[in-house]
Amino acid sequence: MPDAESTPTPTVSGSVKDAEDILERIFTPRPKATPAEQAERVLRRPRRIIYCAISNHNFYWRQHISKFVLDEGAVPIVPFMLFDYYLLHTVPKETVREAFNNLIVKCDEMWVFGTISLGVKVQIGIAKRFRKPVRYYDITDLPYRVVSVPEAMVREE
Repeated sequence: MPDAESTPTPTVSGSVKDAEDILERIFTPRPKATPAEQAERVLRRPRRIIYCAISNHNFYWRQHISKFVLDEGAVPIVPFMLFDYYLLHTVPKETVREAFNNLIVKCDEMWVFGTISLGVKVQIGIAKRFRKPVRYYDITDLPYRVVSVPEAMVREE
């Protein structure tokens, strides 16, 4: 009589399920996608590009906001991640603001996080004039959660 431990156990589908086969599938290196395959995958399923509007008072939440947008399946454009805090004041603010405005036009949507400053209000106006969808989020409970709220509930600074 064969040893019970060495005999593969048949599965419902009729194929043999063996621990060694499973381990082989887990540990067999998978070929890495070529750059062309990666590009094709991106082109077949492009993600939305989201401009994340954040007031200067909330810029320290920029990494949490980036993670939230990525978790939602989109690509975040967070000005404070790209330009830090006005490039540490090494470039005129107006130059950086113009860059922000260009990014708003290029993005698919705008998501507003936290309270609205004058600068964020102007950014929202630009997005609306270009007919970009605008969503609003309360970040009072960050880093634990981000809550979608209607525009009427958003507070100004």
